[in-house]
Amino acid sequence: MKRVFLMVLDSFGIGSSFDAHKFNDTGSDTFGHIVEKCFLGEANIGRSGPLFIPNLIKLGIMNAYKASTGKYPIGFSSCKQKNNIIASYGFSSEVSSGKDTTSGHWEIAGVPVFEDWYYFKKKNDTFPKFLLDEITSTLKLPGILGNCHASGTDIIKNFGEEHIKTKKPILYTSSDSVFQVACHEIKFGLSGLYEICDAIRALLDKYKYKVARVIARPFLGTNKLNFQRTGNRRDLSLKPFSTTVMEKLINEKKGNVIAIGKVSDIYAGVGITKNIKSFGLKKLCNDTINQIQLSSNNTLVFTNFVDFDALWGHRRDVSGYARGLEFFDFKLAEMLNLVQEKDLFIITADHGCDPTWIGTDHTRENVPVLIYSPYKKINFLGHRKTFSDISQTIAKYFGLSHMKYGTSIF
Repeated sequence: MKRVFLMVLDSFGIGSSFDAHKFNDTGSDTFGHIVEKCFLGEANIGRSGPLFIPNLIKLGIMNAYKASTGKYPIGFSSCKQKNNIIASYGFSSEVSSGKDTTSGHWEIAGVPVFEDWYYFKKKNDTFPKFLLDEITSTLKLPGILGNCHASGTDIIKNFGEEHIKTKKPILYTSSDSVFQVACHEIKFGLSGLYEICDAIRALLDKYKYKVARVIARPFLGTNKLNFQRTGNRRDLSLKPFSTTVMEKLINEKKGNVIAIGKVSDIYAGVGITKNIKSFGLKKLCNDTINQIQLSSNNTLVFTNFVDFDALWGHRRDVSGYARGLEFFDFKLAEMLNLVQEKDLFIITADHGCDPTWIGTDHTRENVPVLIYSPYKKINFLGHRKTFSDISQTIAKYFGLSHMKYGTSIF
């Protein structure tokens, strides 16, 4: 029986990539800075002391970090003893032109994005007027709020109360190629929010705006002091530009691809046989464990753990990120116990989001590649020049036709 369990810790970067200077990210280091803050006692909200992640260490995360940065994180120099590591480990750099969720995930699946996405660059009056006019007239909206670059939590604080009164949706973007819409889940309604996002996706495609995602951002609460985004987020993505490894598994082996979290949305549902809409780190972990237990031959279980990025990376919450890593590590022991003789269990990431870095955007970083398999271990995997090495490895493992990009690790 052949199964792959692909875990993407969203934003879990392990040091600046070779081209970080192009993104003003030289010196960014998501994992290293979290470890440092924990060691110095500066990440003690809801936790305390040095970062405690024995299972990730057992898989080689510290050695992968040293390979990426040339040093061990502060307080972990003893990890140079490799005898206790049970997995193969290395690090990978991104070849896609962006440092966004879609580019990172598509590259992992074997579809790097070399062309630039369309970005709404104006900080204010962000979206083209003709587009807004068509949105409001088509959907008979009373108007819109926002129309700017903003943090998702800040903008609902700033406009949420007015939105509830006027029923005007809140439109905003970020440095990523996204068009985001926030509406109150009850006062406006989820169906209305989704209808707006469907219309915006259709208009962007009609006018050939290559925007990676339209994101529905529902929230609840009564005023700016208690507004909170909910788990009913929805991402409307473009379809991958070429064939992903998931499609090959389905078409060539009649395999199963179980998408957990926002994975299906990222690929616009392409190459997915079962979509499990899960949110919150605890539920994502538990749903992943459940699907590993249920999975059969020629199955890929693919989970995105979004909280590391959305809740802690973008919000520059070091303590929260550390708590999340420690909780994931705790659940990781349960996942590893379910790995059978010929399975591949892979941990990687799609980009960085250093919670100590300036601003609130993603950071251009290398990511870990940790592969645990009871029957196959080669220790150091080296520097992988593209995330697509993961898809090429999965393709070779399942006996699929060759992917266009990447080199198999094994």
